[in-house]
Amino acid sequence: MKHSKKLAFAAVLAVTTTVLAACGGSGGGGNGTIAGKMVLGAAPEFKTRVDGVPGLAKAYDVHFKGFKALDAGGPLTINALKNGQIDAANIFTTDPSIDADHFVVLQDPKNLYAAQNVVPLINKAKATPGVAATLNAISAKLTTDDLVHLNIQVITDKKDPKTVAQQWLSDKGLATSGTKAAGVHLTVGSANFQESVVLAEIYAQALQAQGASVSTKLNIGSRETYIPGLIDNSIDLVPEYSGVLLQYFDKKATAVSSNDVYAALQKATPSKLEVLDQSQAQDKDAIVVTEATAKKYHLTTIADLAKKG
Repeated sequence: MKHSKKLAFAAVLAVTTTVLAACGGSGGGGNGTIAGKMVLGAAPEFKTRVDGVPGLAKAYDVHFKGFKALDAGGPLTINALKNGQIDAANIFTTDPSIDADHFVVLQDPKNLYAAQNVVPLINKAKATPGVAATLNAISAKLTTDDLVHLNIQVITDKKDPKTVAQQWLSDKGLATSGTKAAGVHLTVGSANFQESVVLAEIYAQALQAQGASVSTKLNIGSRETYIPGLIDNSIDLVPEYSGVLLQYFDKKATAVSSNDVYAALQKATPSKLEVLDQSQAQDKDAIVVTEATAKKYHLTTIADLAKKG
């Protein structure tokens, strides 16, 4: 299946042909459904996230046999899926594995997954006009196609994220030196997956070019780890995704479209933090199936997982 921008606007679920008897997670009992035979692998936070395991149950009545805590759509999850250690995986729509491993998209007709535009999340004390202008210039030029190409370089081609970030800034005309952020020291963090790492490098290098003193703390982990770090000043800036960040701050949020999600996110963000301009680039959660499993169970949407199997 050809990877296209359309993928970035559909949540997808990846499924292998092997069903494990146990995976060290909690079970949902699937009442004889297709999902009830399967183990879901994802980042630890997906087990309790509003649009994670609870969301799948609430919106689609999908209950997996078990849950295995891995990483946020990274190599642990992808390899576990490919090797049959899990049967379903939450990955991301810009991941090149979708093309390379021929995963099949399960559409999300009930819009469980809201818009997920890339947005800088920053400690408000460090969001000087110059810092904000530097980061907003990045958001103005970052596209979904850029995310796909950045991921291919760092995930598939195994290039150094720092080098990939430097090239992207140069290609976009954002590598020029200046003094907009002079006098500011920032620690830029990232979640523990490659797209977050390369975006953090883009932020860090652009700020350095504008005179800021910058250090990095990459591959920190999930939001439960780095959001408190932003609040207690151990880090100052991370790349984030609007929809899932909104649900982290407001578990009752219902916004779906990019503009509505961003407006709600600005209101829900804690007082010590600030979201700067969102980019048009989106990377949604992906719940994806192998071709063999899609054919075996006639899967085309997430809802199909709730069918008797």
